[in-house]
Amino acid sequence: MAKQITSRSNPLIKELARLKTRVARKESGLALIEGERFVREMAGRGIEFAYLLYVERPAVADEIKAEEIECTREVIEVLSQTVSPSLVVGVVRLEKCDFMLPKGNFLVLDRIQDPGNLGTIVRTALAFDFRDIYMYNCVDWTNDKVLRSTMGTIADVRLYECDLSALERLKGYPLFGADMDGEKLEDVHSDGIVGVALGNEANGLGTEVLSLCNRSVAIPMKNGVESLNVAVAGAIIMNKMSN
Repeated sequence: MAKQITSRSNPLIKELARLKTRVARKESGLALIEGERFVREMAGRGIEFAYLLYVERPAVADEIKAEEIECTREVIEVLSQTVSPSLVVGVVRLEKCDFMLPKGNFLVLDRIQDPGNLGTIVRTALAFDFRDIYMYNCVDWTNDKVLRSTMGTIADVRLYECDLSALERLKGYPLFGADMDGEKLEDVHSDGIVGVALGNEANGLGTEVLSLCNRSVAIPMKNGVESLNVAVAGAIIMNKMSN
């Protein structure tokens, strides 16, 4: 039988509400997710749940091993991070990956700051089998908006938070930087493991990461368009490289 909580000042609810902050997420290895569909996507990808909180027990609860807590709508709203609070909230475990060299094609992300972009890049990377993702000074990947944008695929990639010294360990691998002044994408070919570096939304690749790239590539565009959203550009380049 599910535990019941009716008070917004319940100690556990207060503790879980702290997961809205990056500090609390990093300390605990836990994060909040909202909505039955999102909960089902994460559960289907094998993400481990610590708690499942709800106003009315959802069908997805049968698929999840977690402590169940029945709450009032007012209690659930304390944990909400969306404009329209959901009646189902999951608390998931997100393990940080210790640095490893890539096992296949990989990404280097340089100062990506928009949560939606990072989440979309993660989802796209899995689609094109770029499972190792090295993040340099990027937005917090445990952010609710990032997790939501991945649509659960975050469970099937390896995310590494890196400083420059860690990135330098990738020097033995071909790394292609996305740059407007690079070679035409259709002229670039590579065998074996390959890396793609994507830069900040406003400023592109910084000099530190660009110096680690063996070559730079540009996407040919028409009709006076000079640049694309970083997630869109990444999808085009990863598709080319994966083929």
